[in-house]
Amino acid sequence: MDQLEYYAYLATTLPPGGLAKAAARKLVRRASRALCSRPEPQDRDLLDAFCAHDGRDLAFKLSAPRASSLWADASRRQALAEVAGRVPGLIGRAIERADRAWARDFTVFGRRVSFGRSSGVVDWRLDPLHGARFDASGAPERSGLDPKGPWALGRFEQALALAQGAWLSPSEEDHARFACELSAQVRHFARENPGGAGVHWASPMEVALRATNLSLAFLMLRHRPELQDAHFALCFARLLLAHGRFVEDHLEFTGAVPNNHLVANLVGLLHLGVIFPELPGARAWRSVAGQGLRTEIERQVLDDGFSFEGSTGYHRLGTELFTLALFAANAGRIDLGESYRLRLHAMYRAVGRYLTEAGLAPQVGDNDSGRAIPLCDRASLEHGYLLPLGAALFQDPELKRGGVPYCDEALFLMGPAGLERFERLPESSLSRSVSLPRAGLYFLRSRDAYCAIACGPNGQAGIGGHGHNDKLGVEIHLAGRPVIVDPGSPCYTSDPKRRNLYRSTTAHSTLQVDGEDQSRLPAGRLFALPDAARARMLRFESTPLCERFAGEHRGYERLSPAVRHRREVTFHRGARAFLIVDRLTGGGEREVVARFHLPDTQARVRPASPGERERLLHLVREGELDLANAVELGPEGAPLALLAVTSRASPELRRFDYSPGYGELREARCVEVGLRAGLPLELVAVLVLLAREGEGEGT
Repeated sequence: MDQLEYYAYLATTLPPGGLAKAAARKLVRRASRALCSRPEPQDRDLLDAFCAHDGRDLAFKLSAPRASSLWADASRRQALAEVAGRVPGLIGRAIERADRAWARDFTVFGRRVSFGRSSGVVDWRLDPLHGARFDASGAPERSGLDPKGPWALGRFEQALALAQGAWLSPSEEDHARFACELSAQVRHFARENPGGAGVHWASPMEVALRATNLSLAFLMLRHRPELQDAHFALCFARLLLAHGRFVEDHLEFTGAVPNNHLVANLVGLLHLGVIFPELPGARAWRSVAGQGLRTEIERQVLDDGFSFEGSTGYHRLGTELFTLALFAANAGRIDLGESYRLRLHAMYRAVGRYLTEAGLAPQVGDNDSGRAIPLCDRASLEHGYLLPLGAALFQDPELKRGGVPYCDEALFLMGPAGLERFERLPESSLSRSVSLPRAGLYFLRSRDAYCAIACGPNGQAGIGGHGHNDKLGVEIHLAGRPVIVDPGSPCYTSDPKRRNLYRSTTAHSTLQVDGEDQSRLPAGRLFALPDAARARMLRFESTPLCERFAGEHRGYERLSPAVRHRREVTFHRGARAFLIVDRLTGGGEREVVARFHLPDTQARVRPASPGERERLLHLVREGELDLANAVELGPEGAPLALLAVTSRASPELRRFDYSPGYGELREARCVEVGLRAGLPLELVAVLVLLAREGEGEGT
């Protein structure tokens, strides 16, 4: 798809005037920046804003009670420490994370990056994913670097880890060293990354998230003498003001469809304005944030509660951002309205619908592993902690699932009162098939089987910024473990070729015709995917005997003659098997490839055993499957499932690496079935569970 086609698509997709409004916003923003170049704040200006005589007095004013009703205020430390032992392992996790932050030992997208105490510095401009740096201007030392690497260091999630450790460690020595380390890292960052210049000022979203984390961490430790130094106070106040002004001047509402970046901007301004009301501009920041958040939650959350981004990874990020904003707004007495609470509650219920029984999210669309409430280390696909957080926040028993413990995030955010509310709620379970119809996501469920199916529009109002060519793609988990997966999102701009590969039809467990993508990837646009597939659900039902989905997409109708793909997925309870039937209608001979992506290399081709043949032939006709070349999935000697595919072609195991989180790649395999045939065509595959019922759940 060329640029002219792309803009023509936008013109037909966006609301009337949408493109014109976006262009106007860009022009106004550009003009205002040119006319309103702000001078660097002087120390005297900051001292006057806080009514302080000097740096020492400023330090005293900063340490005074502020935002005392916000969860992070130091006055809440003792009450939280008294109940922390009721969440198993929380105290140990918090202290261990603080120790790593003190040691300058980071985990960046699955990689350990340790700077150590001896060097005395953190290399803030390092891209740990590629082992090279960005210079002072923000330019990479060589091509192929990823700014998300240094951004992960510069978000200052470690500041919250240090503060949590200081809250919960029984050692006064720990309290002092954690607070000292926060002071040292803040001062070093400010010296190495002056406001407005370099890689750490390239993204307003990152600036806003850093401002939020620094503000909350300081609030947690405002009482510590190690942070009541005159030099630190002036440095910190300058840094906060620079962050607030930068975000205010670069609000990310100028795109065709503003997204999670704008929400993060507003969350940063809200926290600065609520926690530090003395800062010049704080009142305006609170007003802009309150109004913007009310607008954006209505626009960015669909009626079924799912994020309009069309991505489970970004749904987690959006849920955390809007949650963090709710707590800050309540502390600042900013009324976000009942509609805001209803939409946020719906976001948590959407999580409950897409989660597997093991608390994992299926990968739908992009996944950059981003978070806004980094109060506990979480794997990128671990979304289960959101259920107890939502259950306590909204007193919703539907979100309190049996066997899911209270989470660290909820205890810090809601303290003893939240824990008491959670413990009073009855437990619930979800064993039936459910859907998120506006998002076009469908979930077949049984006791030990789960299948997620993508059959909806591309996100961001059809622009598809984080969308993939995944229509009618499946992700299947058995006995609590992923067996067939979406390979994920290993990179963004650092490797455009790989970026496009992982959002192509090739990278999804669906059918491909003539090597074409369901929707063509626009040239030069790594965050756009105009929706040509127009997928829709045809049937979705749950009966005592089976769970069934049927849907179709029109992504191949541009071929001549036109081709339409329909897929039916049925889980048969008695047979404990998934039956997948693909039908292609149209004309001519076509190259057709069916793919089933795996999360690892644990797969082998073998004949079906007599018992397996009997189970398979209960679902299909004799000769319909290639039973001599079935694919056993899972550990050898303890397999999870057997995949048998159409007898028209034998399956091949090919390498296609799996990315369970951004920047992470694991060697994996893809089961590929390719053939050339005339249309109409029907292809059949059956996935039979081999693990005994209940085996492996929760692993």
